[in-house]
Amino acid sequence: MKNWVVVANAAQARVLEEVEPRPGDARDRVQYTAVANLVHPKSRIKGVDLASDRPGHVERSGHGLGRTAYVPRSDPRVHEQDLFARELAALLDQGVADGRCAGLVVMAANPFLGRLKSHLGTQSAKAVLRTLAVDGTHLGPDELAERLARDRS
Repeated sequence: MKNWVVVANAAQARVLEEVEPRPGDARDRVQYTAVANLVHPKSRIKGVDLASDRPGHVERSGHGLGRTAYVPRSDPRVHEQDLFARELAALLDQGVADGRCAGLVVMAANPFLGRLKSHLGTQSAKAVLRTLAVDGTHLGPDELAERLARDRS
């Protein structure tokens, strides 16, 4: 079993498996192979555009305020981000349960990191080796390996 590295933000995630360098490899650095690439574009859409219509309005006649608006309990965009966190957590839970993953290193942007951690199952939560509150989705394989090695010390 190898460790998995999760690199995520609210709209996309990469799950990578650590591969030890081959003897004599000039880079002498851990390499990564893709386990899964997830994309959730609805997490980036404005909340107003996700809702089916604008918040309800009430017009009153008589005393007091003439108008009032109903404010929804939760932002539709936050709801989409939470759905994506659940989807990613389910994938990680399955990997740990199936024995495909020994440990997890999670690099995710805040507040998505907190959302993801809150949805991890008991075994997956125990498998988390470390977390980094950084959006590393823009990093290439070499940059990611360098960043993880630097933050390890």
